[in-house]
Amino acid sequence: MIEYMGIPASDRNSRVAVVTDSAAALPPGLIAEHDLHVARMEITINGKTFIDGASGELDDFYLQLARSSEAPTTSATTPSEYLEQFRAASEHSDSIFCVSVSAKLSAAYDSALVAAKEIVNERPSTTVRVFDSETAAGSEALIVLAAARAAAAGEPVEEVERITRVVAGKVRLVAVLDTLYYIHRNGRVPRIAMWTTKALNIKPVMEYSLGKIGAIARPRSTRRALERIQKEMLGDLAGKTAHVNVMYAGASERAEELFRWALENLDCDELFITQFHPFMGAHTGPGLVGASWWAE
Repeated sequence: MIEYMGIPASDRNSRVAVVTDSAAALPPGLIAEHDLHVARMEITINGKTFIDGASGELDDFYLQLARSSEAPTTSATTPSEYLEQFRAASEHSDSIFCVSVSAKLSAAYDSALVAAKEIVNERPSTTVRVFDSETAAGSEALIVLAAARAAAAGEPVEEVERITRVVAGKVRLVAVLDTLYYIHRNGRVPRIAMWTTKALNIKPVMEYSLGKIGAIARPRSTRRALERIQKEMLGDLAGKTAHVNVMYAGASERAEELFRWALENLDCDELFITQFHPFMGAHTGPGLVGASWWAE
């Protein structure tokens, strides 16, 4: 956590404004509901560059990915993009809490730090805290929403940060990959591993959580892979108040199935579906389905 603090102001709302980046893949409805400010990322595929956002230009990303012979590239959120969101947030709040995608995955965190210094130079009465979520996608989304609820409840920025840190330490992301082809294409796994997985029809169940990164199971069907994800969810969430974000990459039917299962088997205070963001999906490929979750 890094903080930039200016001179206290009295002419703006004391409520904390929450900023994040589009790697969280939050649906427009939740962005509007929680009054979030979202800094956009760039994706280049088939020679065309798209800026993520509400335009819908990336809605068919996974169809384009399946047809593309070249690996797409992603660009971290720029300092100027963060600065634009910080300026908008500072119009109605004197404190800004920014949750970024993991600094290990992207330079977005560093961009946010640059923009935070700039907004404080421009508007000395603004305080900005930049928080590295140490994750992405559905987990980042749940962390952002926890921060937004704390801010909406009128908590000061220090308490927003404390609550956010607690949730960040709890959240897990587990998903099944339909293929290792796209990870191999990006140089992440050797060819022999990809060949073996395809030959045996293995569907790797992967976890990306704080302190846990890698395969946790290698079932030989998507059905068994989904059952393993459900088992992990039950182990963490049974009998507790759950917060769940179901994710998919061009596999909406499987995601809806997992969503219905969570609705029927868990006590969800928060449950929604999001498309896996191209920032991550460019490396995992279409067919992914999984969930992020944490328990109160």
